[in-house]
Amino acid sequence: MLYNYLKIAVRNLWKNRLFTTINVLGLSVGLACVVVLILFAQKCLTWDGFHANIDRLYYVQTQTNGQTYNQTVYPILDQLVKEYAEIEAGTHIQTWSNPWIRYGQKDLQPATVYVDTTFFRVFSFPLKFGDRGTALRGKRSIVLSEETAQNLFGAINPVGKSLTLNDSLQYTVTGVLAKIPENSSQQFQAILPTATLLELPYFKENADWYNTFAQVYVLLKEGVDKRRLEAKFPAMVKAHFTPEGQNRAVLLNEYRNFVHDQNPTFSGLIYGAITMAAFLLLIISINLINLTTASALPRTKEVAMRQVVGATRLIVLKQFWIESGLVVLLSLGLSALFAYSYLIPGFNELRSGHMQLNISWASDYPTITVVLGIALAVATVSGTYPALYLLSLKTTEAVKGKISADPNRGRIRQNALIVLQFTLAVVFIIGTIGMRQQIQFMKKANLGYTKQNILVFNTDLAYRDEQLALSQGQRILDALYQSSAVQEFTTSDVTPERYWSNYNEYYPEGKEGQKVKFRHVAGAVRYFETYGIPIIEGRAFSDATPADSVSNAVIINEAAMKALGWTTAVGKRIRQQNNDRVYTVIGVSKNYHYQSLKEHIEPLLHWYGGRQRLASYLTVRLTDEAKAPELIRHLEAEFKKLPARRPLSYYYLSDQVDKAYRSIDNIWRMVGFVTLVAIITACAGIFGLISLVTKRRTKEIGIRKVLGASVFSIATLLSTDFLKLVLLALLIGSPIAWWVGEKMLSYFAYQFPIQWWYFAVGGILALGIALLTVSFQSIKAALLNPVKSLRSE
Repeated sequence: MLYNYLKIAVRNLWKNRLFTTINVLGLSVGLACVVVLILFAQKCLTWDGFHANIDRLYYVQTQTNGQTYNQTVYPILDQLVKEYAEIEAGTHIQTWSNPWIRYGQKDLQPATVYVDTTFFRVFSFPLKFGDRGTALRGKRSIVLSEETAQNLFGAINPVGKSLTLNDSLQYTVTGVLAKIPENSSQQFQAILPTATLLELPYFKENADWYNTFAQVYVLLKEGVDKRRLEAKFPAMVKAHFTPEGQNRAVLLNEYRNFVHDQNPTFSGLIYGAITMAAFLLLIISINLINLTTASALPRTKEVAMRQVVGATRLIVLKQFWIESGLVVLLSLGLSALFAYSYLIPGFNELRSGHMQLNISWASDYPTITVVLGIALAVATVSGTYPALYLLSLKTTEAVKGKISADPNRGRIRQNALIVLQFTLAVVFIIGTIGMRQQIQFMKKANLGYTKQNILVFNTDLAYRDEQLALSQGQRILDALYQSSAVQEFTTSDVTPERYWSNYNEYYPEGKEGQKVKFRHVAGAVRYFETYGIPIIEGRAFSDATPADSVSNAVIINEAAMKALGWTTAVGKRIRQQNNDRVYTVIGVSKNYHYQSLKEHIEPLLHWYGGRQRLASYLTVRLTDEAKAPELIRHLEAEFKKLPARRPLSYYYLSDQVDKAYRSIDNIWRMVGFVTLVAIITACAGIFGLISLVTKRRTKEIGIRKVLGASVFSIATLLSTDFLKLVLLALLIGSPIAWWVGEKMLSYFAYQFPIQWWYFAVGGILALGIALLTVSFQSIKAALLNPVKSLRSE
C-alpha cells in the first residue's frame, strides 16, 4: 500500500511540477533561513552552558552610586574564600598584558589571561593535553590554546616543552586546551598564573582594596543561598576596603547572566532571531498550504471517486500527507545543503570577530530536533488542509468535475491566510527600512571630531629595545614637521574610537560629597587640534607649557562640566578618589562621540600625558589625501630601521569609524535577506491563491469574454480582491511594524525617529509586488481562449 501511495504521490507532483518546483525552492530557502536563525538562537540561549557547574557559578560585581559594574578589587578573592565557607572555590580571570612567546625561531603574542591555580576547578574548559588538577600549580607554567600550540609546535603534544616569554623568562607548557566553544564568554589563547602579575611592581601597587579592575569568579557550594551570602558582605567591606571605598556594595551575579551584562543588546538578538524564524516559518507554511491547495483542485474528481469506491477519510489524508511529506523531505535536504554551504559561511563572514556558527551533532541536537519537528508539522498541516478541503466538497458535484456548488466555500480561510502572510511581509519590509535609516544616521552623524583625511599609524610595535626606539622615534616625529603631506599630527595612547575602559570618581576640591564617575585617559599634545575637537573654554595641552605637568593639568568635556554642576571650569581644581593629587582644569572640550552612537556621552577627563614622543598611535591629519601613499612609504621605511616584532600598520580613521557599525550593518543585511525571502515566498503564496481563484472562475471568465469583456477589465476583476487584502495587511502590519521599530530603537542612545514615509514606501512595495504577481496570473487567465474556458467544467 505504501508503494502505491508513493507512486501516486510522485505522479501527482510531477504532473504539477511548476507548483512542486515553487514549493520546493521556496520551502528550501525559507527552511534554510529558519535553520540558521534557530541555530543562532540555540547557541545564544546555551551561552556558557558547557560549564558543568553553571548553576553554582557567579561573578563578583561592585555597586556604587547606583551603578553596577563587573569589576572588583583584586585582593577580595582570597578574603572571600578564607572568610566564607559557602564558597567552594574562586579564581581571577585577569587581563593585563599579552607577553611575547618564543619557541625556536617562532614569535607569537597570544591573547593571554592570568588565573589562579583553582581555575579548572571553577570552570569546565577541557584540556586536550595535560592534567587539569596540576596544570597551573607551577609559578612558571603556561597553558596554551589548541591553535597557539599548533602554531608553535605543530601536531605534537607540547606538554613539558619550554618557552621564552618577553625574551627573558622560561616557562613550561603544562597543558593544551581543547577548542573553546564559540558561545563562551571567555576567549583566550594562553593562560598564565596570577603569581606572574604579582611580580610586577605597577600591578602590585594597584592591586589594593580601592582600585576596581579585577574580574573575580566564585563557585558556591551546593544549596547555598546567594542572597544570604551577599548579606554578609557589608561587614567585609567595612573591615577591608579603604575609607574611600566604604560606600561600595559587593554583589554576586549568576555567571549565566555575564554575557547579558557585557552586551545589553544580547537578549534582543536572541528574541529577534526567534521572532524572525517564527514569522518566516509562518509565511512559508502559508505559502505551502496555498500552493498545495491550488495544485489539488484538479483532483476533485479523483478524491470524489475514492470516496465513492469506499476510501475512508484517513486513506485520503495519508495520500496527501505522503505527497506533502515528499516535498518537505526534499526541501529539508536542499535547505540543509544550502544552509551548510552558503548561509552559515555567509553568516560567519558577516559576524567576523564574533561568535561563529558551526553544526555539531553532539551539541546541536536541540536545533536538529526542532527543525525536524517543524518539518513534520509543516508536512502534516500542508497535507491536511487541501485534503480536508476536497473532502468537504459535495461528492455528487465533485464526481462530475465541479469544484463546488458554492463559489464562496473556503474564501474566508484563504483571505485570512493571504492577509496574515502579507502582514508579516509588511512588518519585515518596514522594519528593514527603519533599521537601514538608523544605521545611516549613525554613520553620517556629526561625531564632534574630524574623521576625514586622518591617517592613524599603530606604532606600538613591541620594540626589542625601548630606549633606542624612543630615541630614533623622536627623530621620525621631528621630521614630520617638515613634511608637506602633514597638516597636524599627534602621538597618543588612545584615539577617538579606541578609549580605555578606565574609570574613577572625581570631585571639586573641598566638596567630597559631589563625586562624579569619570572615564579618564592620558591626554596628548596636539591631540584636540589633530582630530579637530573644539576647545570651548581654555586651551589644550602644549609642549610649550611645561607647567602642565607641574600643575597636574587636565581637560574635561562638556558632559563632565555639567555633571560637576559648573557653568565654567577653567582654573578650577578637582581631586580623584584615593589620590592625594590636586588636578587643575585648563580646558573644556566640546562633547564628541568617543563611543558608538549606541551609547551616551559620559563625563571624560584627559590628564597631561607628557611631551610629544613615540606612543601607541601616531595620528596624522593630511593636507591632501593624495599625498598619503608617499607618507606611508616614508614612515614604513623609517620604522623598519627600528628593531621590532611587528611591522608598522595603519588605517584611515573614517574606515575605522565605519567598522564600529559593521556588526549592526551586518544584522541589517541578514534581516534584509530574510525580508527578501519572506517577500518572494509571500508572492509565491499569492500566486497559488490566484491560480486557485482563476481555476474556480474559468467558466465565468469565458462567459465574460464572450459577452465582450476586455482583458484589462477581467484582470482588474481578478486582481481587485487580492489588492484589497494586501491593503488590509498593510493597515494591520503598520502599527505592528511601528511597535517593533520602537523596540529596536530602544537599544540606541541616539535614535533616528520613525518616519511616516517608512510606511508609505513599505505599502507601495507590498502593493507593487502583489500587483505584479496577481497581474501575471490575471492577464494569463484573461487571455485564455473562451472556447476552452467554457469547456473547462
